[in-house]
Amino acid sequence: MADLINFPAKPRSRHARRTYQVHRLAPSGGVVATCIITARDDGDATRQAQELIAGHRAELWASNRLVAVLGTFDFPIATTIRVLADQPTTEG
Repeated sequence: MADLINFPAKPRSRHARRTYQVHRLAPSGGVVATCIITARDDGDATRQAQELIAGHRAELWASNRLVAVLGTFDFPIATTIRVLADQPTTEG
């Protein structure tokens, strides 16, 4: 039966553009500003986002997919990492 139905496939135009969101982040990690951009692909969106953030930290999203984390931190997230000792549990 599937052979009898022919669904026309529409390839994406080479001029088709996708919508991306650029979220500029505060040092605390909160969103300071959001900008919507359109781009041909992830690489084009990343280039556009780099121009918009002016050295600040930002995230580039395509719908619910994280595309890139841009910019640098002014301070480290963690200064040290240490392994916690095993703690006895109260369950018994």
